[in-house]
Amino acid sequence: MKCVIFAGGKGSRIKVENDTTPKPLVTVGEEPIIWHIMKIYYYYGVKEFIICLGYKQEEFKKYFINLMNKKKDLNLDFKNNDIHIINDNSEDWKITLVDTGLDTQTGGRLKRVERYLDDDSDCFFLTYADAVSDINIKNLYQFHKNNSSLVTISVVKRKERFGVVEIRNNKVDYFREKFLKDDEWINAGFMVINKAVLKELNPDSESFEKEILEKFVLTNQVAAYKHLGFWQCMDFQSEREYLNKLLKIGKAPWKVWDD
Repeated sequence: MKCVIFAGGKGSRIKVENDTTPKPLVTVGEEPIIWHIMKIYYYYGVKEFIICLGYKQEEFKKYFINLMNKKKDLNLDFKNNDIHIINDNSEDWKITLVDTGLDTQTGGRLKRVERYLDDDSDCFFLTYADAVSDINIKNLYQFHKNNSSLVTISVVKRKERFGVVEIRNNKVDYFREKFLKDDEWINAGFMVINKAVLKELNPDSESFEKEILEKFVLTNQVAAYKHLGFWQCMDFQSEREYLNKLLKIGKAPWKVWDD
């Protein structure tokens, strides 16, 4: 079963001045966050990835080509212009990198990689390239099969806090903190999609969320897998620093694999 990853956007919110690195390639520790996400899936047996590219797509190609050789020990015969791999410690990954357009919306990106979803499975994993979690991918898949839905999204409770300004007669009355309610969930991005859903898309479709999720919600075809463990997106520099801190002190819940 394959995993499709949306990685074509600019992710401008995390940018620091003069930094044009695509958000999925922004590092957490020594590797970019997209690598961490792929390692999570790989731990649960997913070896084939289709990455929807757009912004700075050449940077992704460069990174993965370098990664492919990073863990290989090589014997270089300069005189005979020959290279032999003598030890290969790299992941058993097959990665399809697809330029799905610079300004294409997520629905269009997904349709444009449909041809590469050619395995025997009737569904595939889908995720964004900006969040890590200790979610159990096998349990997510089994939940999807048990519920016979066309789409399964994972949802988490996230205690977001906002500073709320109370106003009276055009004057600030007081400030207070507002939290999400206990019964409110947000889309965590780790999804399972039946291939039949792709018939509803075209290469110029708008957002996957609007054209698929909202549409199939109306026909009761979207299941919600509740994940009560760790989940953290990386939209802002402060969130990146938090993930780096967890990794540095050896308390990164999403790191389920061994080095």
